[in-house]
Amino acid sequence: MTTFHELDTATFTALAAGDGGPSAIAALQRAQVSRHLILIGNLLSEWPGPVAERDAIRDTLDRARAADPDRFADVLGAPLVGSWSGIVTRALGRGVADPSDFGQLAGIAVVAAAAAGVPADLAVPVRDGVASVPSVGALTVGDRPVRLIAHDGAISADVDGDRVLLSTAEDVPGFQRVRFLSAPGVRISLDDVDPYRHGHHAPPANRLDDAELEQWDKLFAEAWGLLVRQLPERAAELAAGLRTLVPLAQTDSRSARSATIKYAFGVFGLTLPPSAAEFAVTMVHEFQHSKLSAILDLVPMTDPADTSRHFAPWRTDPRPLAGLLQGVYAFVGVADSWRALRAEPDIAEEATRKFAEARVNVAEGLRSVEAGALLPDGVRLVRGLRKRTDELLAEPLPHDVVRAAELTLSDTFRRWSDQNAAATA
Repeated sequence: MTTFHELDTATFTALAAGDGGPSAIAALQRAQVSRHLILIGNLLSEWPGPVAERDAIRDTLDRARAADPDRFADVLGAPLVGSWSGIVTRALGRGVADPSDFGQLAGIAVVAAAAAGVPADLAVPVRDGVASVPSVGALTVGDRPVRLIAHDGAISADVDGDRVLLSTAEDVPGFQRVRFLSAPGVRISLDDVDPYRHGHHAPPANRLDDAELEQWDKLFAEAWGLLVRQLPERAAELAAGLRTLVPLAQTDSRSARSATIKYAFGVFGLTLPPSAAEFAVTMVHEFQHSKLSAILDLVPMTDPADTSRHFAPWRTDPRPLAGLLQGVYAFVGVADSWRALRAEPDIAEEATRKFAEARVNVAEGLRSVEAGALLPDGVRLVRGLRKRTDELLAEPLPHDVVRAAELTLSDTFRRWSDQNAAATA
């Protein structure tokens, strides 16, 4: 049974200012678990394979939930479970879902059973010679059939009669384990094997080698240090809600990329950022998108009938009101981050410049949002964003830096207007 979720006034107010804190993140996470369960229930009702196969998966999920509801929720609430359920639900609606897409649920069920300490034994799909063990890793098996087995909290794979223990710290031939980025007080998975980690407008990277992993881990630790020192509230929020990063392929050596999928809370894709400061700000930026998407699952903000298009200083295309609101919410976090990072002597000049640019961009975007077709809760959210934006604009900065940011915005708008004259006429 799923639960009806709503945000109390204090939680909504905190989130509306672009913050929230760990308790607000926990409320959003609980709602996401229910969302995943609703989608899973629908997929089970549309199951394309044998009824006995479906019923075995359902039984495993039910037993895991009954044995340990918290650990069950932790597994079912994983961001890439959200990604999988969203991708397959959309594919089902278009009539292109493959039976192996549904079969991913068998692996999720076994992982949940292991977490809850109940036994399970289910066949899982093999795609291109690889069997997925969601949130754990990927096992290369060729064309052999695979069953995943949960026993005494451990996960094994039966590969055509050969038993392989996967819940071990030791390397297993052919098994690519999900690895982690860590720093004091935080541990986030870096998933480069899940088959449903795509959808970020850039392809996911292939398996990182050891040298690449070391680069990611070192830069993440440096970035986390910046957050803890200068943005402790943001660090606490990220520690509570950011669970997974997906490395993206570096398709353009001149720029870094990052993106969030709206139906996958607590994960985003990115290329390796050029600096620890950029990594720190990117984490805040993309988690802001995750937060607002999770809020929008509970509370609509904009009139769905509105067809207006708007200028967003961070985009080259005309944006719908809902998309502009997403950008404003995210860039409030960006501006707040660069504001705080001015206290770091080595990057103070860069942070000051980027803070000035981010805050005028937010102010420009917010003016359009305030004039848009907002629903009552959208008005409440925007009221909180206005208060935070005004606080950012009140921060004293050198006149030449402020003027440069304003000129950059004016130039961006002029180029945007020339490019999109027909679309906005």
